[in-house]
Amino acid sequence: MLRVIIFVCLCVTAADFSEVKKSKLVIDNDAGGDDAMAIFLTLLYEKHFDGPKLVGLTTANGNTPEHNVYFNNQRILRIADRQDIPIFRGSKSSLVTTPDAGAWFGNDGLGDSGLNFDDLVPAQEKNAVTALIDLSKTYKSDLTVLTIGTLTNVALAIKTDSEFLDRLGHLYVAAGHIHDDENPDAEFNAHMDVEAYHIVAKNANPDKVTFLPFSQVMTHLNITRAWREEVFGAIDTDIIRAMNQFESVSLPKSDRWHALDPAAVAVVVKPSLVSEYQYSKHDINLCGQKRGLTTNTFVDKAEANARIVYSYKEEEYKKFLLDVFSRK
Repeated sequence: MLRVIIFVCLCVTAADFSEVKKSKLVIDNDAGGDDAMAIFLTLLYEKHFDGPKLVGLTTANGNTPEHNVYFNNQRILRIADRQDIPIFRGSKSSLVTTPDAGAWFGNDGLGDSGLNFDDLVPAQEKNAVTALIDLSKTYKSDLTVLTIGTLTNVALAIKTDSEFLDRLGHLYVAAGHIHDDENPDAEFNAHMDVEAYHIVAKNANPDKVTFLPFSQVMTHLNITRAWREEVFGAIDTDIIRAMNQFESVSLPKSDRWHALDPAAVAVVVKPSLVSEYQYSKHDINLCGQKRGLTTNTFVDKAEANARIVYSYKEEEYKKFLLDVFSRK
């Protein structure tokens, strides 16, 4: 009888392993409102659902200049009461051409809320590229890197250390589009450093690198602004009150709420929220009128250099957000 009980327990554990396997995570970000939500989501999932351990934030120019990104990372960690997490400052410009980023989330990237604290923890002396390489050596295949901004830091890590990508457990890249008539323009994160995106794509393979195109979030997580404000935004926690401030500039710009960065975290920590992956010969246009447009030729895995998150489970994703962010 004892042997039967042990066998059943082992079966349950094995079935759930893909959801609960503990790993280490670095988030490379440009600290707009969607980045803040992604970081909060990671920390709440780590605390309440035994999710991956966040071992570092790396900063890059993007939604706002890098000095604001750094300040925003400090504020995000202070609100989450997780100032133990190191911040490593990274790229202040793109490799070749740095486009104008605009101010989708406000001039400071976090809704121009004016929120400040007296006890913010300074960044580490080590820069972002060195930190990414060193962490890949420390944790090796246990380390996942998620980029939710420009790819400058990761591209520099790849060019500096040819074994960097091979050491990682996985690299997730939240950037790009699957282009069609609905998405004819370059996606923001890809456009912010086209050469860096090209470096990552050229060194990718589908066992190591997954791309999460924003077009697929807009199509398959086509969530209303009303749901964001009246359901999700009504959660009574300090984090959600802060998020409502951080998105106060961006939310009125559309009747939909399309947020790539928290969707990317969801894929990392709960992959069952993905409906479909596809494999692609994936790259980005470097020149001419198509500069910044990502390219996909969908093929069998053996011919591909990248795995693509193609579709999501919207209702399950919304429930996931409510479950995680409702935790104190």
